[in-house]
Amino acid sequence: MSDSKVIEPDDELLEFLGGIDEVNDLDDGFSDFLASSDIEKAATEKPRAPPKDPRDKDQKSDE
Repeated sequence: MSDSKVIEPDDELLEFLGGIDEVNDLDDGFSDFLASSDIEKAATEKPRAPPKDPRDKDQKSDE
């Protein structure tokens, strides 16, 4: 690939991403959650079936 192009950074995108970092700095709860979670276990664990919605009961209609 001899055709190298210089791509200028997108200032709006960088500002947006910087804003996300500021929000994360204010919210320690998520960082604490990640620090106390076993990410390796979560990544390799088989997914569980979603809970059944009680509204999906077989309701008999009065006909």
